[in-house]
Amino acid sequence: MKKETKERPIAKEKSTKIKKDSVNESITKGKFFDKAGKEVFLKDIITKDECWLLKKENKWILTHNAIKKIAVLAGISKNFDVDESQTITPDYRNELEHVVRVTIHCNAKGKNGGCVHSDEKDLTMTGESNRINTPNRGRGYLRKMAEKRAFDIAVLEHLDLYSSIFSEEEAADFEKTKEPEVTPGTKEFEEVTTEINAILNAEDLAVLKKVGRKIKKGVEINKYTKEQIKYLKSLYEKEYGKRNAEF
Repeated sequence: MKKETKERPIAKEKSTKIKKDSVNESITKGKFFDKAGKEVFLKDIITKDECWLLKKENKWILTHNAIKKIAVLAGISKNFDVDESQTITPDYRNELEHVVRVTIHCNAKGKNGGCVHSDEKDLTMTGESNRINTPNRGRGYLRKMAEKRAFDIAVLEHLDLYSSIFSEEEAADFEKTKEPEVTPGTKEFEEVTTEINAILNAEDLAVLKKVGRKIKKGVEINKYTKEQIKYLKSLYEKEYGKRNAEF
């Protein structure tokens, strides 16, 4: 007599869509308009392999490919403009710092000559990369990393997603100690490029000390903001340590 065998239920395929996260809902609630003006939710187009939650900072990180996918759906052109910084030259004294400005162009037509996302179709953002804030896998092509960061930031900013969603190219910055809030491309940075170059180009320890005294006089007459002072102090101490060791 044959025993009855119960049929095993067919296992359901695991969904690759993002499940709701009770800690941070930026991915599940994040949305933007596609090129036709239709609302699109990130959770419907981003897979679990294209994002992760950086728990320490409570920030959602998207891969560069995920952001390119979003850009295509939003009607942002694959062609964008790139300009090199005219004031920052990569060398070993500034950890091979690369600074570029990327301008994206949106083709999703809206009212008044703008697009469906904003009154302006174009947006320019700055990206920077150096040996310190770039993971090992990207240190061989710092210039390209700076470009990818600028593109990713521009796309997220244009679609009003940048306050809660970040690109994988920026993730390395969150995992490090916060630096003074003066970054290449900002007004505060441009205002102290003379001092920065003087510190980096000091021929020896004596010249560096002279630069330090000059900056100190500027501090005494309130020439710099608090953030600029922190940045210059950090840079000066770093260079002083190097020169002192060489001396």
